[in-house]
Amino acid sequence: MIIADFVRALQAKDHKAMAACFADECRLFDYCPLRIKNENYYIYGRWAVEMFYHNKFVLGGLSVLDPRIVDERTVNLYINYGGQVNHALATIESYDPVSGLIRELVIRPA
Repeated sequence: MIIADFVRALQAKDHKAMAACFADECRLFDYCPLRIKNENYYIYGRWAVEMFYHNKFVLGGLSVLDPRIVDERTVNLYINYGGQVNHALATIESYDPVSGLIRELVIRPA
């Protein structure tokens, strides 16, 4: 289940494993940073997902707490954005029909 791979990559802070969950032509939208007065994240393409999470994981500032898989598309979790923790739902909106990889993932405040 790709949602479980996504959660493992987040917990391990593994940007390469994170990117491997996504199709080449993908989108990731994170609407939680606005709650802490930062710009939301709009990420397009697997390479951009890898680079974004490389910076967030390696340089610090992003971690997850207590992720719980709700179903094959959704995980309920707390995201720590550099000391500010937000309750969020990460939902896979669409999959690549051939590879089964994530085409669109949206992270929203819970």
